[in-house]
Parts: sequence; C-alpha cells; structure tokens
Amino acid sequence: MIALLLPSLLLRLLQPLPAPTVHRPPSTVHSLPQATVHRPLSTVHLLPQATVPPAFRQAIPGYHWSFPTDDHPHPAFANEWWYFTGNLKTPSGRPYGFELTFFRVSPAPGTPLAQQLFFTHFAISDIAGHRYSFWTRARRGNWQQAGAEKTNRGFVLFNENWRATFDATGPSHLEAAWNNLTLDLDLVPGARTLNGINGWSQKGTAIGQASYYYSFPHILARGKVNGHPASGLAWMDHEFATNQLAPNQQGWDWMGLHLPQGDLMLFNLRQTTGARDPHSAGTWTPKTGEPISLFAADFHMTPTRWWQAYPVAWQVQIPSLHLAFTVTAQRDDQELRDPVIATSYWEGAVTLSGPEAAGEGYLELTGYRARFNLLQ
Repeated sequence: MIALLLPSLLLRLLQPLPAPTVHRPPSTVHSLPQATVHRPLSTVHLLPQATVPPAFRQAIPGYHWSFPTDDHPHPAFANEWWYFTGNLKTPSGRPYGFELTFFRVSPAPGTPLAQQLFFTHFAISDIAGHRYSFWTRARRGNWQQAGAEKTNRGFVLFNENWRATFDATGPSHLEAAWNNLTLDLDLVPGARTLNGINGWSQKGTAIGQASYYYSFPHILARGKVNGHPASGLAWMDHEFATNQLAPNQQGWDWMGLHLPQGDLMLFNLRQTTGARDPHSAGTWTPKTGEPISLFAADFHMTPTRWWQAYPVAWQVQIPSLHLAFTVTAQRDDQELRDPVIATSYWEGAVTLSGPEAAGEGYLELTGYRARFNLLQ
C-alpha cells in the first residue's frame, strides 16, 4: 500500500546523465590602434542540451479522477495493483474464500506498458476442506504472456489464462485455473468508493509517500469455484503509486469487511519500532449515504490471537460509528509466499461477530516475517 524494490535481477536503475562537456577554442587577442576599434561579428555556438532523466509520477493531492478511464493501467507510476478478494458459498452452504491479484511493475521510468512486468497471485481457501492453495506467476509484457488489452467494452487484465475483464461499470468477470484450483465468476459491481482525501491515500510525511486509491467494496459474484456453483460478495482495490511507504514503516494490517450496515475498509500501518503509524486510515461506506473517511484516531485494531508470526484474530472498535466486533480467520494457514518478489504475507477469509455487527470479509497482514520492502 509503493520506487519498488524487486530482486536485483528484475530491477534496472537509472543513472543520472553526466553534465555536457563544452569545448571552448583558445582566445586570440589582436592589438589595434587606439583610435580604431574593430568589433568582430559574434559567433553563437549551439551547445547540446542536458537530457533530464525521466522520473516516475508521484501520488500528490489534487488528482482528477475520470472513470472508467482510471480503471485502466497507469504506466507512468512505478507500480499498480488490482486486488480481488471474496467470500463465496455453494448452494449447500460450503464456504470458500479467494484472492486474485494483478500487479504491474515498471522497472524504470519511461518503460512502455507492454514492456513492464506483470505478476499475479491466485489463492483459494476451502474452509470446510481445510485447504489453502495458492499459485503465483510473473511475466513480462513484451512476451505477450501478460498485460492489459483494450476491448470493445473496456479492457482485460491477463496473465496467461488468468483474467479480469472490465467494462464501463467496472469489473465484470474473473477467471483463473491451475491444476485443481479454478475460479470462474460473473461480477456485478456496486459504486466506486474513493479512499483517503478524494482518492489520495497518504502513507507518510514525505512528498509522494501516498497512493491513489479507490475500491469497489460491494461486488455481487456468481459462478463456480473449484468446479462447484457458488455465489457471494467480492471486493476490489485499485491502487497506483511510486513511493508509498516510509523507511520507518514495517508493514500494515488491512481489512475489507462486509457488514449488514455497510462495507468497511481499515488499514493499520506499523512502524519498525512496533508503534502504530499516525497515517493509518480507513473508509466506511454505509448502505445509504455518502462514504465516510476514517483517520487513525477514529478506530482501534487490537490483535487477540496469533498463528505463527501473524495475528489472525482482532478486536475492532469505531466509537463514532457505534461499531465493535471481533474479526477471526476462517482458517489460520492462509499465508501466500512468492519467491519471485521474495516476500510473504497473510491474506485470508475472515468472519465478524459482535453485538452490533456480523459479517465476513478479508484480512491482509504484511511485514511480520520480515520488513515489507516491496513498496519502498
């Protein structure tokens, strides 16, 4: 939540260009009589102009949103993601969770979109079957194995046969398959919600330590998971940025939750000292009415149970909204490990319980096994 640190084999650093060297011919001085001064015509030498190295765009306040155009990629920023999670049930009530996330990474400023790197995470949590399965892919766009393609109705994000299809209303279809993992869903998105201040989500104090961030918090999903008919609610986050996290930030805890009263997003930024970062924030999207921005002082997230390195149960309180509830992992082992980007994080289906709230959603935990360097 991002210039991006990938393993050295994937990153090309731009070196600043040297200043141009100007060669000046030696001066010739002619002694002339005092009364007569001849001034030669000036000769103008056109010197080569210094080339300014290209730079990534920064996420700064005042972005002018335009939809559905802004659903598409933004290749001038260092990185970007379209993040799908969801909670599904079969007609018999068997629960599943899923994640399908498309990441775009530019190795250097000015790299055309078709030559950037695309990696994708696909995971399914079979709660009743006590199985969490995931797969990851990394492909370069110039191999035409991954990227974004325009269509008559919108565009498609793809990584080989993993695809997310968009039209003017937003995401309309997801499909992915690997071995016995399959996902094939038709989507009906609700309204877009701009997070932060008009879609500018601040993560640190320095210029550019932020992202442009909006969500589809309430997506109706229907289709098949692992070959079984299923339906439920999904969530999509879309962020693009260049330098999101500050050097003193360790990682974050993110929640995308569906409650009877509305949809809730919270992220709790953690500093390397273990302290909570003051730029933690969230958004409450009620069933009726306008979304409400939440700041660090507005909510409390307290871990109550751990699985290995990760806190998989939380108490959440938002006094101004009269909300208090417990978030609990539906399965403890929902850790995704990607060797290509050398990172691990916990991303899994959760349930909510409490006197004022019940529901379900997804929880994301980063920076617990090691500092999350991906977004520096």
